[in-house]
Formats: sequence, C-alpha cells, structure tokens
Amino acid sequence: MVDITVGVIIYLLQLLNFPFPIPQNPSNVDSLFRNLTTLLSQKHFENDLILHPNPLLSAPPEIYDFIVVGGGTAGGIVANRLSVNKKYKVLLLEAGGDPSILNSVPGLAPFNIHHESTDWLHTTVPLKDYGLAKKGKVSKWARFKGLGGCSAHNWMVYNRGNPKDFDNWADLTGDAEWNYDNLLKYFKMLEDYEGAYPNDEFHGKDGPFHISLNDNRLLEVVQACETAAKELGYKVKKDFNSRQEQSFGATDLKTTKDGRRSDSYTAYIKPILKRPNFKVIRHAHVHKIELDDSNRATGVVYKRNGEFITVKARREIIVSGGSINTPQLLMLSGIGPAAHLQSVGIIPKVDLPGVGQNLQDHPFAIVGPFLFEKPISFMPNRDTKMEDAVEYVSKGTGFFSVNPVGASGFISSSLESSGQWADIQVFQYNIGVDRATTYLINQLCGLNDGVLETFFEPHMNTDGNFGAATIGRPKSVGSITLASNNPEDKPVIDPKYYSHPDDITVHVDGNYSVLKFSKC
Repeated sequence: MVDITVGVIIYLLQLLNFPFPIPQNPSNVDSLFRNLTTLLSQKHFENDLILHPNPLLSAPPEIYDFIVVGGGTAGGIVANRLSVNKKYKVLLLEAGGDPSILNSVPGLAPFNIHHESTDWLHTTVPLKDYGLAKKGKVSKWARFKGLGGCSAHNWMVYNRGNPKDFDNWADLTGDAEWNYDNLLKYFKMLEDYEGAYPNDEFHGKDGPFHISLNDNRLLEVVQACETAAKELGYKVKKDFNSRQEQSFGATDLKTTKDGRRSDSYTAYIKPILKRPNFKVIRHAHVHKIELDDSNRATGVVYKRNGEFITVKARREIIVSGGSINTPQLLMLSGIGPAAHLQSVGIIPKVDLPGVGQNLQDHPFAIVGPFLFEKPISFMPNRDTKMEDAVEYVSKGTGFFSVNPVGASGFISSSLESSGQWADIQVFQYNIGVDRATTYLINQLCGLNDGVLETFFEPHMNTDGNFGAATIGRPKSVGSITLASNNPEDKPVIDPKYYSHPDDITVHVDGNYSVLKFSKC
C-alpha cells in the first residue's frame, strides 16, 4: 500500500473540501503542491539539523576513503557500490534532502519541478534559434536538488541508449569494456523487470530498480499509435532496451510494484543508510575541492546551515554533480580553462580547457494536439477525481500511478543512411486539451502568456493526444561557464541549440514523422 502520508494528505483535502476534478484554474493545485513541497522540505531540513548536527568548528576534519559529491542518479549508485567493501569508509554529500512523499507519486510529476526548495532552477542564456515563444527566450533546465537527483522528479520513462552509442565509446576510448555486450550484465543487474518486453537475455530480476508497465486504461491510444506505425512500415512492440532498432511501442516506466516512483534514492541509498562504513550528509552544498601542492584532490569544503566544513579523502573524490554542477564545481576549484577562470577572479590550478565545454542537449518539440472523437485520452479536469486518489492510496493503481507518455519510438532521419542507428526519438502523450493541460505545458516550458491559450481555445475540453520529437545525437555544441567566483551564483548555460545545421534537418524530419503518424 502506498505510504500513509499520501492518505493523510487526501483526507485533509477532503476536510478542506478541495475540489476534484482539478478546478478550471489549475494554478490553485500548483500552488497547493508548491506550498506543500516548501513545508515538507523545511521540516525535513529542521529535523535533519537536529538529528545530524554540524561538527564543532574546532574539531579536526573527518577523513574518509572516498567522498562522493552529489547524491543524484549516478552518485547514489557509486556510493552504494563503493560502500559494499566494508574496509572503505564512504561519505556522500548532497546539497538537498530526501525526496518528499509528493515525489513518489508518478501522476504528480508535472507539479514537482521548478520548486525553489527542491530544484536548482537553472536557466539558459537567452536563445537565438530555439524557444522563441519562451519568456525571455530562455529555457528552464529542471534539476532536482536532493537525494535521487533527476530520477526523483523526471517522467520515469525507462530507456537505455542505442548499443551503437556504447560501441562507439569503446572505439573512441580504445577500451572494449564500454561495448554494449560488456555493459549488458550491469543493465540487467539494476533491473527488477516486469515491463512490456520480458526477455531473460536482455532483462534482469530482483535488482533494485523495478520496471513496470504503464496503466492499461490508456491502452487504446497506444494500440492506435502502434497501428499507425505499422502502416508506415515501422516494427512495433519491439523492445527499445535490447537491440534498439527503428520501431514503435509502449513505454516501460520506473515505478515500484505498489505504484510509487522508483528512483536512485529508494533503490540505492535508502536501503544502505545503516551501513556502518557509509554516511550521508544532507543539505551540504560543496563549494570547493581542495588541492595540495601537487594538485592532488585531498578534500572538499561544503556549506551547511551557514557554516563551512572541510572533510578529507584518503583515496578519491568522485564528483557526481551532473552535467551542470560538476563543471561548475571544478572551475570554482581552479580546474578548467585558465583564461576563463582568471576572468572571474579564480586562480587557475589545473588548466583544463575542456571543462564546461562540449555541452550537448536534446532539443525537444511538442506537436499537436491531435483530436479524438471518443473519450479515450487522459483529461486532467475530467479524470482526476477523488475516487482516483483513493484508488491510488488503497491499491497503488489508477491515473495517479502513471504518466501520460504512453508510447515512444526510435526512427532514423534523412541524414542517418544506415537505418540502424536511430537519431530521433518520438513520444506519444495520452493527454487531451483542457485548462489543466494548458497550464501545465505553460509551467513546464515557460511560454509567453497567451500563446497556448489562443491556440488551444477552439479545442478546449476535447480528447486527443500530443506527439513530440527530440534529437538523439545533436551535433550542436554549447558550454557551461561561471558567472562569477561565488559558488552561490548560477552558472552560465549556453546550449547553442541548432548552431549546427544538421540538427535543424533532423528535427524537422522528426516533427514531420509525428505528423505522418497522426494521419494514419
């Protein structure tokens, strides 16, 4: 049964006579969850300080064998595996706290991002060739600040990379360990697979991550999309996480057997909190990596509740802050392009021109809506009733246990001649047009006021779905640099979307493919 806390929240909503379905002004719901997130985060922070106070400032620095900076999707796994060996003392430092019970509910994913207390709130520089309908022409880059990282607030679609991606890494590095066939055993180790494509050759059992099917209430739309894909000559019901090829089918989700989100915290960190050789320090924002005279990393300095604390490492420091915070921390520590570091008042210690460079992100475009005559899609205003909340609490099923990404596919653009290394991923969202949909897209994408409202108004309260296309292997290259030498300042993110002309061609091909699906 889903955690009793969710039941308490629903009971309070009933006492408050909170309107179900979602009201015509869904900002009320957003405000509710925003306030709940702030309240839960603040209480967790206060409790954590009581249970785990800072060491005395006069005390000598604690020493560990390994220090892992960042308890996100990768950091949690690294800390888990290192601490298996009882002779190693492992410290995990995380700037945020534990995910709240709200993060565990899959259907609340759209409401769990861009919160000041649990999100880094990163944004790009004003964009030149992308996102022209966004406020200030900037793109929001949601990044969860807490244990579990983005696995604690993303949309839970379970996708491995294309085997050719890993084989290419092996070729580039000259290290055959990166081949997909060599990595397959590790993919299987992490899985407790009960998804749409059972196959012992490619999937594992009894691993920490539970992989599940999406809710069958949206099956009719998924089946219609598979029929359309078949008419267009694509294979259907093929497992994207085996030998990925051009195909289309239902998505697998990272959710637990009782309908909760399955993330890196619940899978890898929470089960080992009582290991005697493992320690987590929450709400610890690492400001600097300390280097000795030979430029060997010896420790880190973190800020917690206004105090600066140093910890030391005997063996290694693993920086696992993600694609944004990792280069930021390295540069703040004097590791990076010397000229740039000097420009913001940092003395370079290790001149590494590549730090913060070669940033590649996947431009994403939503196409639709495509309208239905039958009530077969998810309509937030219509379908989020109190009975659905009660079903989720009592059984872990229903609309609150899923997300609307019903199906997806991998296809090759006109620039990918082999047809064996798809460079486009398309998605199908089983969601219709109503006030809640409009509001959520606006909040997620940061669009200018009135853009969606004008477009959606003629189709309001109509069943349908949306398609989307994203570039699998973008060629445009951007950068992350420092705005200043202050660790509290956000880095400068410039993805340079579409700066390579091939990305435009690939994305147009992807959007056109979504349109072709809709005509079948």
